[in-house]
Amino acid sequence: MVGVSRLVAVLLLIAGLGQIPAMTTAGPAATQPAGPSTECLVHPDVTATATEAVPAALTRLIDRRLAHPDLAEGTVAVSVWIDGFGEVAARLPNRRLRPASAQKILTAITALEVLGPDRRLATTVVATGPVVDGVITGNLYLVGGGDPTLTRSGDHSLRALAALVRVRGITGITGGVVVDESRYDSRRNADGWDLDFYPDSVGSLSALVADRNDYRNDVPFYVSPALHNGRLFGQMLAAAGVTVGFAPVLGVAPPDATVVAELRSPPVSELVTEILTDSDNTVSELLIKEVGLVAAGRGSTGMGIKAAEEVSGSLCMRPSAEQADGSGLSDLNRRSARDWRSLLQAAQSRSWYPLLLDGLAIAGETGTLQNRFLGTPAEGNLRAKTGTLEGLSSLSGVMTTAAGRRVFFSVIIDADAPFPKLALIDAMLADIAADTS
Repeated sequence: MVGVSRLVAVLLLIAGLGQIPAMTTAGPAATQPAGPSTECLVHPDVTATATEAVPAALTRLIDRRLAHPDLAEGTVAVSVWIDGFGEVAARLPNRRLRPASAQKILTAITALEVLGPDRRLATTVVATGPVVDGVITGNLYLVGGGDPTLTRSGDHSLRALAALVRVRGITGITGGVVVDESRYDSRRNADGWDLDFYPDSVGSLSALVADRNDYRNDVPFYVSPALHNGRLFGQMLAAAGVTVGFAPVLGVAPPDATVVAELRSPPVSELVTEILTDSDNTVSELLIKEVGLVAAGRGSTGMGIKAAEEVSGSLCMRPSAEQADGSGLSDLNRRSARDWRSLLQAAQSRSWYPLLLDGLAIAGETGTLQNRFLGTPAEGNLRAKTGTLEGLSSLSGVMTTAAGRRVFFSVIIDADAPFPKLALIDAMLADIAADTS
């Protein structure tokens, strides 16, 4: 793995800050921008002042938890808001810190706002030549549509696409398979990523993905995953009984090509659940590129980030110039605990908010929270997005107290050993969940 990372580093330096040169000159098919609303619509919770005095017992409980000596080292930022009481805990609430995978909250919000919960991403096989006696005269194009859930084998896979081509009565292609990944740019990573993230934490980014593009760890695959996926597709065509004239190459499908076969991803609402519950980095990064394409006409991380800032602005959040990716892997992301807490509250103004809430992991039950808060009042109650990087842990989410009050919270711990400190914060949140006032 270290050897691969060093080779990749050399390639990235040659290419310039990690940018792999595009292998085609044509861009994606024209897409009508559908950017976020510029009107600032925030939920009243974010600006509401406290309507009731915070009970002294609750204040003492929170203060005692936050005064624990183990929280003295490192940076522990906390913002907790309770319905009626307002912000009951504020420790370095405006300190901008790495959010880790809490970044996926903003990616999810942006995807729901810009793409809509029902959009699906299609991987298509298209052709331009005539079909004579089952043989296509010309090339067959495999067009990546940004579907992060496509696999190599199974019901939703390259193999299934090859079978669909054969079902259409096609038995041969005089040309070859042309792989089109032009929907997105050719950047395989994002700024601020450790090269060792690939392939264990994230796949090589492309508009054509199979098995998250993390099933190989060699440099040729990292540089051009779509081409290698296309070679697999060519082998699967042959296995299905379709002869192919030439080896796969990269290219761009003509806009007037005829669809031969198509597979569509689950809806965006389900993809959002994948990134929030299971913290899938590759899905997050492809969604932010799709957002960039739809909002600004260019499927890149940079355009997706710009759209995300516009969405957060439409929710009356202050801008952040410190954002580098959609997954939170980057060390260059920065946002405060108060911002994350307020963002979750502000999202209540949107019709898709229940989908965002449902997508969060549930304490003691699902995803990255399956083994946390067990046996506490937060189990089955607290929903949140976890975040973990070296020297950092975060948790941002919602829950309800025993008295039925809604709670929004965000905690970011930046320290050499964050996990013992996180246990103390978990205990505080469990105490708040048990509060009957």
